[in-house]
Amino acid sequence: MTTETHAHHFTNWAKERLNEIDATLASIEARASTLQADAKKQTEKAVSEIRAQREAFQQASHKVKDESEAGWTNARSGLEANWSSFEGFVQKYLGELRQNGEQLGVTFEARAEAQRKAWQETLDSLRAKAATFTAAKKQEADAALAHLNAEADAAELKLKTLRGAGEQSWAALRAALEESRGAYDRATRTAVAAFKKAV
Repeated sequence: MTTETHAHHFTNWAKERLNEIDATLASIEARASTLQADAKKQTEKAVSEIRAQREAFQQASHKVKDESEAGWTNARSGLEANWSSFEGFVQKYLGELRQNGEQLGVTFEARAEAQRKAWQETLDSLRAKAATFTAAKKQEADAALAHLNAEADAAELKLKTLRGAGEQSWAALRAALEESRGAYDRATRTAVAAFKKAV
């Protein structure tokens, strides 16, 4: 894999997760003013913790932006641990805020939208790169993009179905987001591998 292509994939991977953290923060902050004093104080504490976790994730991802492929691979496992910590904290916070079940839906919607945007940005970026390939190589790239687009459509449909299913537990919503994120990662890796061959 070319360094440029792998760097692009790693950057997109980290950016997608940062966007989900930002979406989570925005959804929680937007509802903070509607909460009672105790819940509001709890929410402010949660926002502060999420901001700290976001900052740690962002700093760790920036430290390796100029690394080799091996450096990115090592950094990714550390970032995945940071991501798991973030997810655990959000689950704990939403579990403690049971009286406000609406927050679950708002947070899920915000994160699903962040994922949809990540898919679209990746597709747009790779389409632009594919346009520079020769005709023979472009066919391989277009096939990879078609696969990525099909996976994106399938993930979006699944998330839309879950949105319409009514009240869900955060564990179920989180599992759907993880499944979509995993599909994004696999499809992107496949596309990046195809682009490597085409270069």
